[in-house]
Amino acid sequence: MHSLPVTRRGMTGKDMPDAPSSSQQQAPSSELARPVNIPPRPALLLALQREIAKADPHIGKIGGLLKRDAAIAGNVIAIANSALFNLNRHVKTVEDAISMIGLDHCNAVVTGLMTRRTLARGRMMMPRFWDVSEKRSWTMMHLAARTKLARPEMAHHFGLFSDIGIPLMMASFPSYGETLFIANRMPVDGLVQLENTRHRINHAVVGAMLAEHWHIGDDIILAIKKHHSPQVLKDSQVPASVRNLIAIHLLVDKAIQEYRRDISNEWAAGGAIAREMLGLSDADVDDLCEELNQRLLRPYYNESSA
Repeated sequence: MHSLPVTRRGMTGKDMPDAPSSSQQQAPSSELARPVNIPPRPALLLALQREIAKADPHIGKIGGLLKRDAAIAGNVIAIANSALFNLNRHVKTVEDAISMIGLDHCNAVVTGLMTRRTLARGRMMMPRFWDVSEKRSWTMMHLAARTKLARPEMAHHFGLFSDIGIPLMMASFPSYGETLFIANRMPVDGLVQLENTRHRINHAVVGAMLAEHWHIGDDIILAIKKHHSPQVLKDSQVPASVRNLIAIHLLVDKAIQEYRRDISNEWAAGGAIAREMLGLSDADVDDLCEELNQRLLRPYYNESSA
């Protein structure tokens, strides 16, 4: 069994032979009714969300919550001091970090840290997946701030959770590694259809389930469900905030695949609509991808293991 991540999602494998036969696309019958395990929301994230949701959230209380976990607190400080936020002074305490980056960014940063800690273990320990997930989330945050078409912290959340169903599927279905191996060799981006055939559920639905369970936000949940359907960008019934997130996601996917010397099939399918939504010319897209590629070459921050 192979556990290689699909090319479009930061996984290896560039040579793609013909699509598999229908017999290859069938998972063992014992897996078809298998439930997907959705991990509970971490206690620290729950407490943080509750405090931030108050009419008058208290930075001291939030700092106290984060300091219960030295590694999380250290990483929040490191990220606040990184090039991601370009603060005009060095932050030394977690309370200062929260004040400088803001509560919404603090929530997004802690969610990212807790997600990786909770999920990146056992069969979900997929280094290439998590590397691309982190690159996508921070790059989407940057592009959202650059284009002003989405709130940066929402773009960060969506970039983190857009394909989060993949490790959850890996943990729930013993043959899922084979599903990824087959999808990696299909001539088009057919992972979602293949997942539905083999497992009767797909990673977009599973990712939305986790985001809903963890109270990530309605727009982000809908964007996760719809982001592999480029036609949604033309659907006026879908909120513009959701369509903008998906358009930004497509452009960042194009930049990441170019960074990995690959081609984004998703941009090929929906890039023209996304470019129009973002108000960009072809030259603008090329320039932005080059700028994003330069950012991808640099480490975002030095992770704390305290």
